[in-house]
Amino acid sequence: MRTLITALTLPALLITSALSPASHAHIPSANPMEHSRPFPAGPSRQLEDYRFLDDPARRTDPLDGLRYHRLGDSAWLQLGGELRYAFTHADNVAFDLNGQGDDNYIQQRAQAHASLHLWDNRVRTFVQLQNTRSWNQQFPLPRDGSRNDVAQAFIDTRFDLGRLQATTRIGRQEIQYGQGALLNIGEQPNIRQAFDGAVLRLTTPGKHQVDLLALRPILYDRDNFDDSSDNSTRLLGLYASLNLAPQRGVDLYAFARDMDERNFQGFVGREERYTLGTRLFGRQQQLDWNWDLMLQGGEHAGRDIRAWAIRSDSGYTFDNRLRLRLGLHLDVASGGDPLSASQSRTFDALYPRNGTYGEANLTTMSNLILAGPSFNFKPARTIEVYSSILQTWRHATDDYVYLPGVRPLAGTLNNSAREIGTTYQFTGRWQPTANFNIDLHAMHLAAGRAITRAGGHDNNTLVVRTAMRF
Repeated sequence: MRTLITALTLPALLITSALSPASHAHIPSANPMEHSRPFPAGPSRQLEDYRFLDDPARRTDPLDGLRYHRLGDSAWLQLGGELRYAFTHADNVAFDLNGQGDDNYIQQRAQAHASLHLWDNRVRTFVQLQNTRSWNQQFPLPRDGSRNDVAQAFIDTRFDLGRLQATTRIGRQEIQYGQGALLNIGEQPNIRQAFDGAVLRLTTPGKHQVDLLALRPILYDRDNFDDSSDNSTRLLGLYASLNLAPQRGVDLYAFARDMDERNFQGFVGREERYTLGTRLFGRQQQLDWNWDLMLQGGEHAGRDIRAWAIRSDSGYTFDNRLRLRLGLHLDVASGGDPLSASQSRTFDALYPRNGTYGEANLTTMSNLILAGPSFNFKPARTIEVYSSILQTWRHATDDYVYLPGVRPLAGTLNNSAREIGTTYQFTGRWQPTANFNIDLHAMHLAAGRAITRAGGHDNNTLVVRTAMRF
């Protein structure tokens, strides 16, 4: 515990100055719900704010009367839900290195939530229930299906600490910071990632923000209402967002994850992993950037942890009818000899966003070099297209190729080839209304020599997904 507290001290000192009023004016942004509601797939539904619907003239959506209910001068209730179905075809699952072959399956996610706000939002209770199913899937992962369960259930309390506004949140909750380099909700899997625990948020008059976290990840099981906290894993964190200039910011963060026992790289024992990082993000006219720089230390089964990573997405949006954005991705995560009894150099991205690498579930931020362009544009008001070509290599050829969850691919340790492969992906979304969308995702991963020398093959994945929400 002393080491864990020490790991959090440096960022705490760096953001102390953020807890004073900012020197520049903050201009609040308009509520996006007024133009399109509910949120599209991705953001947590807990963020929605429908108080503007107190004005009858703004109730322009047929479902507004269902989603917002004024209960009194200082109380209101918000309701919402989602029904999502997805068909997935994948050949050569996990490159067929484990003999998994092809898979075809259908998944369902049905969610309903209620958000009760009392005393002018001083107290808020949010509950979200879900039913997640997967039919005909031969190789399901824990977040593929869990029947009926609690997705989120927490209580917020808001109060003032001098000139600071404080919010405490206790319970089961979704958490994402920045581009999801370390903590991410994960929209593509059938079950979104959640945590049990507490978060204290402090906000300054200048809208600087500091979060203190004490969490446990959820263990997802396959029966009704049996998802529970992982009591063998504890996550403490500090995340500070500094609003330094209009359309520019810097985040500073520190996370400490303590696992009672972990079987990793053939070593079994307690792990204490500390991550220090910063996120640099912003926009200058048509140019945008989003960079995470991270260092890891700690100890696992008597081995020192020494790892690092960079995750970046930079782009330029053209001022034309298509709103074409040309992006460049450059991600690097360290690796090293996994059999070393003295040191582990493989970066572990904790609970990262892997969906940008494609929905085949084949790439994660461990022993990785990834680079390539992406293209995002809107050929019509109701259609959006995203495509990318991503080349991947191993950072260290004496380490495994890893799947999400830092799962090593058997056979890849026994060859010195660096190239993992090239991913070609296309995603299209048709959204005629804010309440309905159809997604098509097609992906081809041409296996490189690090895979083929281990006996692996190319992967093709096709996903057709439809969702209705209110």
